[in-house]
Amino acid sequence: MPDDEETSPDEAEPPPIEAGALSVKGSWPTFHGSSSRSGLAEAPSIETPRIAWQAKVGIQSWLNSPLVLGKVVFVPTCGDRHNVSDSMDGVYALDLETGNQLWFSRLPLDANGAAANPQHLVVTCDDGATRSLDPLTGDPQWVHEGEGKAYTHPLLLDDLVVVGDASGHLSAYTLATGATRWTTKLRGAIRGGAGSDGVTIFAISEDGEAVALTREGRELWRQMVMRPAWEGAGPDVAIEVYSPPIVTDHDLLVPFARDTYYSTPALLALDKRTGRVRWHATSGSDQWGNVRSTPALVEDVLVYGEPYSGDIVGISAVDGQATFRKRVGPCTFPQWSSPAATPDVVYVPRFSGSVYAVEPATGRLRWELYLGDSNHLQDPPDEATDLTGGCDWEAPGHALYSPAAIAPNGTLLVGSEEGLLYAVVDGDHGEQRLR
Repeated sequence: MPDDEETSPDEAEPPPIEAGALSVKGSWPTFHGSSSRSGLAEAPSIETPRIAWQAKVGIQSWLNSPLVLGKVVFVPTCGDRHNVSDSMDGVYALDLETGNQLWFSRLPLDANGAAANPQHLVVTCDDGATRSLDPLTGDPQWVHEGEGKAYTHPLLLDDLVVVGDASGHLSAYTLATGATRWTTKLRGAIRGGAGSDGVTIFAISEDGEAVALTREGRELWRQMVMRPAWEGAGPDVAIEVYSPPIVTDHDLLVPFARDTYYSTPALLALDKRTGRVRWHATSGSDQWGNVRSTPALVEDVLVYGEPYSGDIVGISAVDGQATFRKRVGPCTFPQWSSPAATPDVVYVPRFSGSVYAVEPATGRLRWELYLGDSNHLQDPPDEATDLTGGCDWEAPGHALYSPAAIAPNGTLLVGSEEGLLYAVVDGDHGEQRLR
């Protein structure tokens, strides 16, 4: 075709993704699967895990949850290196069945949280901006500059997107245009983002200030959330929050961080009508650390990987009582990855490099799959299976940081520090696809 001849609409290159491929039903369009942040998918469980494919997309950190809309996986990543601009920083779209790359949209710095519907893919970034991309092509739709790093999971509610930033601003934008609808200020950075029951929006800052807002931005209540000091030595102190609240019919379930070992788990419940503390988690024994991840909620049990240990824990969402604590792997101090669940199994990626599938009611281990080293997926190092050694700050291979996600067909998606996204399916046979 001559250079000066324009391409007719009929001859224009089609978008990488057909609109019909982005089905919403049963998908995982946001962190922890839904605006309530329960981490629960109505999908088939994996009984015998097999790696269907692995794709090189860059490091997936604690905010980089994969998303699934129908036949497409979207992955925000930190590229080759954390906190540095590089050519792999951005968002990838992959084919769910094969792992083939459909498009890549580069961002100036590390991508953080993301949420999507068939018309918009919204992603936050270390450069302070919130962006909307066309999910069919990855092309930019709008950019809204924040007032500090934007490292929250966006919350999509119909025509509204709600994000937080490092300056403590919680803002709502019109999804179609990025125009500001309202902004409110909390004390401390907003790290995890907001949750919602579909009517009310809830958020908690890193410094422990919680707020409930209508969709129009009208404040319903605001509370500083406190916890007992270590061993009761002194007055109560504010909680430190890295997660969006999990929203139930009556409560906000809140994991939090603190300075050392405690005798109680780092979880509490707020009455969502008032913001007042309804319970603090309790346990008969053991030592408990920070919880920077977001537990999965299944049948009134919160399940997560306990830091400072090799354990998986269940906490009653009704009264905060510990229901089980099971050692499944080696002891590591960090635990950033958030689990994902079906009604009868919870998939818990651990910092040590393994994914553990456990029963939500009892913690009974169904299977373990090591993803900490792509060269030794079926042959983990001894350190990754040792249940007797002390705790370590380093993973024996590559750590699993990022949240897990579940596709409508039951495919489990887990990212690694090695820069690989793994798709795990049910079945004993079949070839891996390496990308």
